[in-house]
Amino acid sequence: MSKLSKQDKIDIYNNWKNYNISANQAAKEYGANRANLFYLITLIERHGIEILDTGYTNYSVELKEKAIRRVLFNHEAANQVSLELGLSSRGMIYNWIRKYKEDGYNVINHKKGRPAHEEQRQTDSRASKANKGPQTEELKTYCRERICKKIERLSLTKNQRPTAQEIVSVITQLRQELHVTVSFVLDTINSNPDLPHYHAVVITTH
Repeated sequence: MSKLSKQDKIDIYNNWKNYNISANQAAKEYGANRANLFYLITLIERHGIEILDTGYTNYSVELKEKAIRRVLFNHEAANQVSLELGLSSRGMIYNWIRKYKEDGYNVINHKKGRPAHEEQRQTDSRASKANKGPQTEELKTYCRERICKKIERLSLTKNQRPTAQEIVSVITQLRQELHVTVSFVLDTINSNPDLPHYHAVVITTH
């Protein structure tokens, strides 16, 4: 995707507003992602052209956590939350969520230029928290919902009982995404009467 200048963004918005040039047409002209341009147009429509003058913003931990919780736990659309907050990119909130999970379900503002020994200490701390997995009941509920949906989709896609290899692959994906243990994943699956139960998988995933 090409890098858009501020003037490019203004032109794209004005062409959409005044000449009915769609995001799809603009995407072809500028070699840009259609969904990103649609987000840009909606962002300007909602906040005005001046939103483009917003420079780098160091968002607070509190704001990030509220935004993440709205998406993960209140099931609000990520794009809508991003637009409401005036985030410059629709991908920003997804990056926050990814880091939130990597940091053991904690919001941490990573500072630039930190000394190497301090960075290592922070990395070790984050790894320790991530290994513990979700600590609150709210987080555990979110993880269980994600696990069940993933297994349900696997069963529906195959329209038959998945193979052991497929199960192992999905469990590995879930562990990496949610930072939970194999036992947590299996306990979640096996406690749901609507899902196939997998006890032997534990041997193959260690």
